[in-house]
Amino acid sequence: MNNNDLIKDLKIGFMGTPSFAVPILERLIADNYHIDYVYTQSGRPAGRGMKSRNSIIYDVAKKNNIEIRAPKKLDDEEFSFLKEREVDIIIVAAYGLILPERILTIPKFGCLNVHASLLPKWRGAAPIQRSIMAGDNETGISYMIMEKGLDTGPVIFQKEIKIGKRDNFLKVHDSLSSLASETISKTVNEYIEGKLFIEKQNNAEATYADKIEKHETKINWSLSASEIRNLIYSVSPKPGAWTITKEGKRLKILSASIQETEGGDGVLLKNQFVGCGLRSLKIIEVQPEGKKIMPFDDYLRGKNFLINERIFD
Repeated sequence: MNNNDLIKDLKIGFMGTPSFAVPILERLIADNYHIDYVYTQSGRPAGRGMKSRNSIIYDVAKKNNIEIRAPKKLDDEEFSFLKEREVDIIIVAAYGLILPERILTIPKFGCLNVHASLLPKWRGAAPIQRSIMAGDNETGISYMIMEKGLDTGPVIFQKEIKIGKRDNFLKVHDSLSSLASETISKTVNEYIEGKLFIEKQNNAEATYADKIEKHETKINWSLSASEIRNLIYSVSPKPGAWTITKEGKRLKILSASIQETEGGDGVLLKNQFVGCGLRSLKIIEVQPEGKKIMPFDDYLRGKNFLINERIFD
């Protein structure tokens, strides 16, 4: 329960869209903060019928009787709404729309962004994927006071986690979301009370996490086993790193481990190893087109692939 006299009357606006934001909003609700409204991206077509589905945050807000706004853009109408509501702080967690500068200055304590990296490293849209893809050993969350630039604002709190060798995107995503949930209330309290040091980012140390493009998820077997392994885990289980088999079909590779054995690019070696530009990979789990995830050895049993044959393009 949240009984702090300073913040018991705090009015909070919340902006978020995907599952990453859910534990954060739910923690604020559980801790009895007054969430005045929730902004989320408008529903997008999904499923076989391509019917518009609300975001997961929309459903959480509705369940808790919180006013919901789902505009396609933050225009004059939304600016007027936000100004009229006069919240003390807006908390932003993977909202997906850029906040215009004039909105950033509306709340008394500004807009606080929960970002899934240790800023200034991995500013931008895909910080978790890019961190794993780069082979980082650790990542974390940063609470940043938003300003005009892309994730350039001063940081008030950070907390790191290790990235294990078998930690894929989903595992790291869920760990960071949980970490944000555990720290959100204390961070907001201490920020409002003026107890946190506000530190400007060093722009010279910044790296950028551009959105993952479809073509990037195709495996290039001429790369090193380490680079391919990092790609596999950075986009597993979705959208998944993929290759084209000698049969001309797409195959997602969801997990693999690096081996010292050398072999030709995309060539099947002994012990379920596949050759790469440098060293090889032991493929563990795959997902053929239109089928469920399965062990690689089960996949191979249904094939006539030969050892020392190039099976992946």
